[in-house]
Formats: sequence, structure tokens, C-alpha cells
Amino acid sequence: MKLLKEISSSDRMLIGLVAVIVIGMSLIYFGKEPATPTQGTLSKSAQTTPSSTSMTKIGALEKELESKLQANLLQMEGAGKVHVSVSFSTGLKTEYARNENVTKRTSKETDKTGGTRETTEVTENNQVVMPSGSSQPVMVMEDRPEVAGVLIIAEGARDATVREGIHLAVQTLLSIPGTKITVVPMGGS
Repeated sequence: MKLLKEISSSDRMLIGLVAVIVIGMSLIYFGKEPATPTQGTLSKSAQTTPSSTSMTKIGALEKELESKLQANLLQMEGAGKVHVSVSFSTGLKTEYARNENVTKRTSKETDKTGGTRETTEVTENNQVVMPSGSSQPVMVMEDRPEVAGVLIIAEGARDATVREGIHLAVQTLLSIPGTKITVVPMGGS
């Protein structure tokens, strides 16, 4: 755990990007599908949603974003077959409603010799608001996690114009810097 604290955020982002690239490349070599879907449909892996309840919210959000990106990129002229991998650098950011109450009570005491003593007691109560009959707190805001990196593997990425178009489309859709996006040609056709 101490080692994780010593790694800077830029190093973590680099490690995450390398991991995404390695996973993407392993999918190319070990996960080839026997039949190529038509350009207008999603591949089988993008259409199915995991039935496992062990998938985390972050994993589900990553899969959802990958599917949406893939659906858009498949519509681009020249992109061809597309695989998309997305990784997040942060978790979900959730803010809950709180009932904040501050009570201040001051008391003065005078002793027999004429001395006075003043005591101030401050009580702060900061509770999460729970609706009656519910075990879930009231949510005020929920932000999506920050994207660490996106890997796009596309048949048409050998063409520089198509590759640039894919890169620009992902940058625009996710509103992230271009340095977080890698577009590579699909191999082994």
C-alpha cells in the first residue's frame, strides 16, 4: 500500500494506458471472432451485457461507454470493424444531502469571591439525509469518473485520414485531451 502512495498520478495514468494497450493487443491475438459482422452492426462482445452481478459500477460504466463509442465509430466512413477499450482513473463521485445543525450554548457562572467563568458549548450535527423507509441516502449529485485512456483498434486506421477522424471523434465525444486517446490499425486480417 505504501508503494501505491509513492506512485505519481501521471505514472498511474501511464501504467493504465499501457495496461489498456496490452489488453487490446491480447484481444487481437487471442480473441479473434470467426465471422466478421457487417459494418452497420455491433460485434457480439459489444451487444451483450454481462449477467454477472460481480461487475462493479465502474466496470459497467466502462462497458457502457465502450459500446456507445463503438456504435458511433462503426458509422464512420472507412472505420470498418472497431474494438474499443476505455479505462477510468477515478471512481464515481457522489454527493449526498446532509442535515447540518450547529447549536451553541454559553453559560456564565459567578463564584463566591466575585470571579466569573464563561463556558461555551458547541454541538455540531452533520447527518446524511435518509428518506423514511429507505436504506439509501438522498443523492444530490453523481459525476461520472474521469477517463484515464481510450484505445481504439480499427480496420480503417491504416489510413491516416480515417485514423485522425476517429481520434477527433473520440476526443469530441468524451471531451478529453488527445493524449488520452490511442488509435491503432487492426492486425491479422
